[in-house]
Amino acid sequence: MKTRTFTSRLLRVIRRLNNMGNSRLGRTIQRSYIGRRSGCSQPVLITLLVLSAFVFIFFQMASLIPRKPAPLTFAWAASAVRDIGVYVRPACSTALLQPPTLCRAAPFVLIMVPSAVNNSRERDTIRRTWGQWAGKDLKVLLALDAKAAKKTNKTTRKPLNVLTRHALPPRRARVVFLLGAVRGEQPVTPAVLEESRVFGDVVVEDFIDSYTNLTLKTVFMLKWVQQHCAKAQYVIKVDDDIFLNVPNLQHSLLNKTLSKPPLLAGNLICGARPIHNQWSKWYTPRHMFREDKYPNYLSGTGYVLSGDLVKPLLDAALTTPYFHLEDVFLTGICAKKIGVRPSDNIGFSYQPRANSACVYKEVVMGHEVVPVEMARLWNMLNQPKLVAKCKPAKKSQIRSYIPKCKWR
Repeated sequence: MKTRTFTSRLLRVIRRLNNMGNSRLGRTIQRSYIGRRSGCSQPVLITLLVLSAFVFIFFQMASLIPRKPAPLTFAWAASAVRDIGVYVRPACSTALLQPPTLCRAAPFVLIMVPSAVNNSRERDTIRRTWGQWAGKDLKVLLALDAKAAKKTNKTTRKPLNVLTRHALPPRRARVVFLLGAVRGEQPVTPAVLEESRVFGDVVVEDFIDSYTNLTLKTVFMLKWVQQHCAKAQYVIKVDDDIFLNVPNLQHSLLNKTLSKPPLLAGNLICGARPIHNQWSKWYTPRHMFREDKYPNYLSGTGYVLSGDLVKPLLDAALTTPYFHLEDVFLTGICAKKIGVRPSDNIGFSYQPRANSACVYKEVVMGHEVVPVEMARLWNMLNQPKLVAKCKPAKKSQIRSYIPKCKWR
């Protein structure tokens, strides 16, 4: 009864609207109402079609949005054996490849460069540039280029155009490239075998080279130095994308005020917290590190230690559960264990620097330097007239921050 009353009232309203001259509005309302009363579903169908098209387009567009990939399986599970001695085997000779005369004469500074197996271009660039400060002969390298070009009647890759070193550093230095093994029946590739035969500066240790095994690589480095080059006064570890100013490094080490043993110096990092985001490159599971902050440590891009610290750090590493971030592990956890505080040196920086001769003539090292830029920097630094035009760099130009550390 109520429905009929409402219907009759609505029809009267429509008629009044038509009579008042608003015939367009009246006809629209009437058509909609009459359509519903007569069972006509055209307006409803149109509405449903529009909504369906909108939903279809929405889900199609949503499928085009890149999805966040699942986190990689972490290599060091909670059940993994974290006794480093099991992997490093300190009492055994584990080097798969090492030239016999690599460290016959003890250097003032031994430069250890951990490098990936496939990074032959980076190693070659170091030999042609700042490696000349550490005894690499550019004439030998150029002769090898000419011989290879003559043999193949073409150059497969144009060598970098670099200058001969302008001046020698004050003391003897030696560069050693440290590599890991590859999976398969032949752990040392033919290319690495040939590289070692030609240059005599490659060591391959018996572990699988990967990012989460970098701590193993560093401990193998200490083991190799202890067994084969224990008389080196200083050892510096640098990545293969580092430009190292060897003369500046040596002048810094010869300064007794700055380099009094035991020395562990580089770019100091303080108050860093573990990252528990599984998608992060620096992800740390809670089963590997339970504290809220890391000990103060040095950036793994480059740090130097006095020779008297090689054995104590190696012994500490062999008795400490494995932790995959090698700089935190060695220069933080292990250094704290033996009572050594890492120190900051403004000449070291994990952040990229301006590719300028005026900056690099003042510093020890710079990070993230690609081969072409490395050659460019080398050429500029070996042009005395160009370097003489440089004004003394300000501290803010050398490094924009000074760490403020609290010690526990």
